[in-house]
Amino acid sequence: LAQAALAQNLRFSTHVCHRGLRKAMKLFGISAAALVAAACAESLSASMLKFLEAHRRLTQAQHSKLFMPEKSALDNMEASLMSMAKEKMESGDSESAANLTTFLTEIQGIIDATMKTSILSRYNSSQQMLDSTWANYTAGCASPGAAPFSQYTSLNDQHVSCRAAEQVFYQSYASCISDQTIVDAAAQLRCASYTSRNSMSQYSGFCQMQPNTAAPTIGHYLIYMENKFREALANLTDAKERCYNVTTTNGPPVTCDQLLCDWRTKQFECDVKQQAFENQACQLSRTYTCASYHSCHNGKKNAYDQAAQSANASQPGLKAEWRAVMRIECLIDALGYPAAQLQSQIDACIARTHSTVPVTFTFYGPTLAAPTCDQGNFQNMTPGNAAFSTRWYSHVTDTVDAVVDGRQVGLPLTCASNTCDCWNGTAPVCVTSSSYASGGSSIHQIDDLA
Repeated sequence: LAQAALAQNLRFSTHVCHRGLRKAMKLFGISAAALVAAACAESLSASMLKFLEAHRRLTQAQHSKLFMPEKSALDNMEASLMSMAKEKMESGDSESAANLTTFLTEIQGIIDATMKTSILSRYNSSQQMLDSTWANYTAGCASPGAAPFSQYTSLNDQHVSCRAAEQVFYQSYASCISDQTIVDAAAQLRCASYTSRNSMSQYSGFCQMQPNTAAPTIGHYLIYMENKFREALANLTDAKERCYNVTTTNGPPVTCDQLLCDWRTKQFECDVKQQAFENQACQLSRTYTCASYHSCHNGKKNAYDQAAQSANASQPGLKAEWRAVMRIECLIDALGYPAAQLQSQIDACIARTHSTVPVTFTFYGPTLAAPTCDQGNFQNMTPGNAAFSTRWYSHVTDTVDAVVDGRQVGLPLTCASNTCDCWNGTAPVCVTSSSYASGGSSIHQIDDLA
């Protein structure tokens, strides 16, 4: 019905062709409008059959070239304008010149609104893809060596500081044990007399009557026995008091087990701080790998290479279409000249070399293969290996030089990260045992040990 309406409105005059052009643009778009111009240029008395046949041929041609979608319409429009120029030169200037001028203005409007826009839009889209993929490529990818450990160094600083405090806690405990050993040794020495005197076997000889006992022997024997046992009791009591008073001072009691628990608790606290740092380090070591670096680089490289390949493929078509548009605009300007000057204007259009700079792509590159990356060179990123410990813990000073339960006191765990499946420790359980008396200072003064 649309085609029938268009055919009905086509008349054999320039004025009617002008109206047909507008109708074609509305019903069929640029391709049909170009054919209206072609039909008018061939003959203002062309039949509807010729127009429909030309339209059918153009529709098939539109799909013939992938990278020059406007080429068929431009070729037909150029042919139409050349035909109109030929007719004008043959018939000379006529009273329809005003209508022709309006008609040419309409064609220029079509070129500006659709064909130029389409060509420049495809060019701009491809150029923007080249620009963005190249910018993304040159931004680079983070190699394992670029892992942002700096944002977690404060966690390790807290851990290292904690290890120094742990050593102080252990020294207090070790000092307590040393003091307790001295106290125990002194107690054994001071109590040896009491232990010996507190044994009844040593008094068995007291019950024997001494030779040459004066008469009455029974009375003197009893007096002798009383004095002997009173002396032994006094010596036993004195030895007992000296034994029991060896650990008695005015200071509060000190429990070495509590100091042991304090140290163990501090050690666990330091292990947890170490774990907090190493969990982040472990995550970085899994994220910033040579494999991910190569994948990132190759992805960016391929994106630009594909954009460049696509732009290269479409470049000839864009240039050809742009030159065609420039020739058509030149012909439109030429048709505005009097018939006597038209041929020279057309010859100038044909001879002119039109610039294609507006649709010439800017290429970058070339892209390069990903740099060599050996994961073995980045072992110091992963908790649990010697390279990592050397990198982060080599400055931890061991002032205690003690080993407890097979572990060096005051130094980090070999690996504390549960993210890397190294360690899942539990807090220590404190058990309080007997205490001994002390002066209460950190050095545990022991009084009167001699």
